This record gives sequence, structure tokens and C-alpha cells, in this order.
Amino acid sequence: MNIETATKKISAYMEDHREEMVGFLKDFVAIKSVTYEEGPAIEWFSKKLEEFSFDEVRIDPVGNCLARVGKGNTVLLYDAHIDTVEPGDAAEWGFDPLQAKIEGGSIIGRGAGDDKACLTDFAFAGRAIKELGLEGDFTFWLSASISEEDVEGSCVKAMMEENTDIKPDYIVVGEASEMRIIRGHKGRALLKVDVPGKAAHASAAWRGENSLTKSIPLMQHIDNYKEFPEDPFLGRGSIEVTNIKCNTPSLNTIPGKTTVFIDRRIARGEVQTELIEEIGPWVNEVGGKTSIDTEYVSTYTGYKIEQEDYFPSWVIPEDHPLVQAGIKSFSALYGKDPVVGAWDFCSNATHLCGRTGIPSIGFGPGDGSLAHSTRDSVPIDELVDAAKFYALFPLFIS
Repeated sequence: MNIETATKKISAYMEDHREEMVGFLKDFVAIKSVTYEEGPAIEWFSKKLEEFSFDEVRIDPVGNCLARVGKGNTVLLYDAHIDTVEPGDAAEWGFDPLQAKIEGGSIIGRGAGDDKACLTDFAFAGRAIKELGLEGDFTFWLSASISEEDVEGSCVKAMMEENTDIKPDYIVVGEASEMRIIRGHKGRALLKVDVPGKAAHASAAWRGENSLTKSIPLMQHIDNYKEFPEDPFLGRGSIEVTNIKCNTPSLNTIPGKTTVFIDRRIARGEVQTELIEEIGPWVNEVGGKTSIDTEYVSTYTGYKIEQEDYFPSWVIPEDHPLVQAGIKSFSALYGKDPVVGAWDFCSNATHLCGRTGIPSIGFGPGDGSLAHSTRDSVPIDELVDAAKFYALFPLFIS
């Protein structure tokens, strides 16, 4: 089947399944899947993929769901996360956020845009490839991954370690992109600085040293710092104090140790030692000690994850064959060139491309700035159009 015919068939197929896709996503949203509680959603989604006649469906020891269509030489992995942040207060939403509603042509609810719309589209893309007979010299793998909201990249890292038979040549990361082709995003690190002091009763503070007030110059330096190198594509990095923790037994005791938590956004791929050295003079000024935080978590299956809070940035060139295949797919479907850009947020691509070096792009329906808010949503037209893209794309890259 030639590209023009395939494009028409895919477009017609998705339009014919528009209402089914909307119902699928609404049912998906109704299954609560907060990070580390994704089990019921994984089970539901895996059963749907079996109903859609995927050639293989598996749930790995980590708890990720993987499914395959085809067995060609070029291996594509489409990844999107199934976990969400907490649903939030229904009073603030104005309705139960797990009972998605349609308003202004969009589906609104917790996880609708972040990130169950992409998984819905992946499912229908694989189904369309099967039912329309579009299998070619490619293998289409779908990954519904877990725990991205807390430790992005860690569960897909474990997924690749546990599923050694899956060796992707190219990766598509599904996150809201406003239908742009994404070829990179900043990384991040969570630094923590332990500032020592000496605890003492507040009525006799002169006997101790207040580590909290001692930390103030450090926080001021961080707040004022702007001297980041300019990245020609990703822009500048950033640094912000996001939390403090005082080691004190009561509210009438001055703290003997204060830990300052710092979010550092990485634009040019700095390594851990550079990030620590950058704030070194300010830390020395207060007698502190800097480290990169480490997360120790268990997934819903009990799988243990240890993840250093350092997530590298990634960029692939616009002339890379993967990006060009995305541009051609978009143009074939919509008769215009897409916007090619970067995400402002981190995603699983920090491992899938940033660490592994496997060429990756991002793409998805919806506006990422609405994620985690009471306007978490996806336009229905974009939901349908993105599914067309996901189904057609393998034909341009294989």
C-alpha cells in the first residue's frame, strides 16, 4: 500500500472511531492511577490491547505494560506514562475529576491530557495498523510505563533492563506537545545542601547556632543567580530553592541542621560534578555540604527502584532522519509543516534518549502547561489527529 493510500485509510479509520476513542479515554480516566497505585489501570489497559488483537501483550516485573504489533526489522518503541498526580479536590474542579467531562470540544479530567490521551492514541494506532493491513518491515512496541510523575525515566530504565528482547532503533515519547514535533528538552537535578548548626532551646539560643538563619545567604545567592550559559536550542538553565527541612525536635528549639532543596534545570547537559561546583562558593560560605538527592521507591508490584535525582537534557538535530520522518508524516496528514521545538518539562526521554542515546522524538495532543492543574484536558480533534500521526509514522521510518 502506497503512502497516499495509507494516509487516507488511516485518517478515515480514526474519524470512524472518534466516538469510541472518546469513550475509551473517559473510561481510562475513571480508573485512578496515582503514582505507585497504577495496577488497576495497567490491568484494564492490557486487557483492552488484547481485545484490539495486538500480537503480544505483557506486564513486566516492574509493572509496565508492553504490547507489540508486527515483527519487522526496524523496532519502534512508543512510550507514555499511565500514572497521574493526585486527582485533587472536586470542589476546585467543579466536578469529580475521575469522571471526565466534555466541555468546549475537550475532554477534561485527571490524566486526560497527562498522559492517558497518548496511550489511548497508541492503542488505536496499533489497532489500525493491524486492521488496515499496514504491517511492514517494522515492529511497533507500545509501552504504558509507570511512576513517571515521581522518578521520570527510572521505570523505563528498569523496563529496558527487564525486557532485553526489546531493542528499539527509534523511540516516540507521548506527552502533550500541542501537536509539535519535539526534538529535545532540558534536564533537571535535585540538589540538597546540609547546613550545620547547633540545636538549643529558643529561650537560650545563644548556646547554639541557628542553622536555618545561617542558610539564608545561600538561598539569597541562589535566588539572585542568573549566569547560566545560553544553549542555542534549549535556552538557559535555572536554579530555584524549592523546600527546606529543619532538624529540630520542637518549635521552641533552634534547628541544629537545615537541609535546603534546590531544583536545577539543565540546558546544556552539565554533569553532576559541575552542578555541585557551581554552588560550591555559596555552600562553603555557610559551611554546608552538597549532594545529589537519591530516591528509593517501590512500584505497585513491589519492584525496588533506586534513582539518583539527576536527569540529563537531550537534543537530536532537526535534520535527523527520525525528526524528518515526523515532519513528513505530519505534512502528509495535515497538508502543512509542523512546528518543531522543545518541551519545557522533563519526560521519560531523559533516559530513553538522554542516557541511552537512542534517537527519540516527542509528540502528543494537548497543552502540557495544563498538566497537574484542574484544567488537565485534551481537545478531541487533537486526540483523533494525533492517533493518525502515530499510526502513519512507522511507514515513514521503516
